[in-house]
Amino acid sequence: MIVEGARYQNGELCLRCSPPDGIKFVYGFKAGDYDILPHRKEKKKRSLDANAYAWVLINRIAEKVRLAPDEVYRNAVLNTSGVTESIISIAEEAAPAFKRSWEAGHLGRQVRQFPANRIGFVNLIVVYGSSDYDTLQMSRFIDGLVQDAQALGIETKDPNEIQSLLNSWEGKNQ
Repeated sequence: MIVEGARYQNGELCLRCSPPDGIKFVYGFKAGDYDILPHRKEKKKRSLDANAYAWVLINRIAEKVRLAPDEVYRNAVLNTSGVTESIISIAEEAAPAFKRSWEAGHLGRQVRQFPANRIGFVNLIVVYGSSDYDTLQMSRFIDGLVQDAQALGIETKDPNEIQSLLNSWEGKNQ
């Protein structure tokens, strides 16, 4: 679980974290001693150049198929294989607020809802957007966009140039 913020007030510790992790933590919580030292595993950040190229492709595809670029992007996110998504079960009345919170400020993050086996609950598929991707996930995302572009007759960079963009993440942060 990645804790994004914390405060201590009136004997209570309040943690802010991403919804799937926080929900799993709360429902799986057991009283006891906890190690508070950070054990964060660093992952490679995606290249800003790779992101820029992805948006070039998205815009060209959007123009060709006459859709809004945002719609092309959101569909590409849904169609990217090997990208982290979570399935959670949540009280039905809490689902709209969770969806608003998860998607707020993130064009690619999406929530898909379907019935659960428990009365009063729904299952949510929580999809991460490309801003959450590491280098490998961004590579898969761009590969999908390249395939879509080529199928539409849109010119793309050669594979070596694309790999160079993906490898150029060193020293760059989002």
